[in-house]
Amino acid sequence: MTKTELAPEEKAKSDALRLLAVRPRSVEELRSRLRLKNHQEAAIESVIELFKKQGLLDDEKFARLFAGSKTLSRPVGRKQLESDLKKKGVSGSVIRDTLSNLVDYDEKAEALKIARNHFRRVSGLTPEKKKARVFGFLQRRGFSSDTIFFVVEELLKEG
Repeated sequence: MTKTELAPEEKAKSDALRLLAVRPRSVEELRSRLRLKNHQEAAIESVIELFKKQGLLDDEKFARLFAGSKTLSRPVGRKQLESDLKKKGVSGSVIRDTLSNLVDYDEKAEALKIARNHFRRVSGLTPEKKKARVFGFLQRRGFSSDTIFFVVEELLKEG
């Protein structure tokens, strides 16, 4: 090994720091990305354990940040949040805790707000078609059926 060549663990650590500098990541996301860069499994696990101890890698904190960011930037339903966190490799218990601690997030109010905008854009259609479009739109965003029915009723009351 030459002076400029790094040990496998140091290379993995360097790549992991670069990945985390871009945005927070879950443990499984980071593990997956380091595998894609062909790092040795032992080096990956060593870096992950080190970063966990240092507080740079924490799935609970990641899930809270992700959910908070998602609900503010592009509101989605709890089902969509759950699905997105699962895709990121966050455990079920952490997901449940995160979703149950979303006390400031009023899913019905957010769904109503984005549905109003969508409802205006689908003008010129029959009321039934408008209703179907809004229903599909909210369903794709991961809102529950109860929330969707509430929103559609409110929109129909508003005219």
